Amino acid sequence: MENNYLGLLGLARRAGMLAIGDESARVALQSKKARMLIMASDASERTKETFSFISESMDIPYVEVRESREELGNALGKRPCAAVAVCDIGFSAAIVKKLSLQNETAKAFSDEIISKAEKAAARKKKKK
Repeated sequence: MENNYLGLLGLARRAGMLAIGDESARVALQSKKARMLIMASDASERTKETFSFISESMDIPYVEVRESREELGNALGKRPCAAVAVCDIGFSAAIVKKLSLQNETAKAFSDEIISKAEKAAARKKKKK
């Protein structure tokens, strides 16, 4: 499978760490639960502008992927969806690593998300 990140999205879905669809993703972004936003390539321009604005104002990485709404939905076992919010920093780091191989925008956010994931892992380890 060329798009290994889709498999990671499936794992994140099963772990309950995704907000799938426009409304769920918007709620996750505005409640600051989202760590990363993935947007389908064929989402409407208005949807892209809206989510780009929200994610930028909330300082949450926004990545437009080359997959269509239908491909994203099929990969997640759902109906076609334009937006998917990843709500776990570990999954976000793993997904952005895979995406950075094929997507310039993901490369820009890669270091930031991976750094946040490492800090979160260190805090978790320190608690134990």
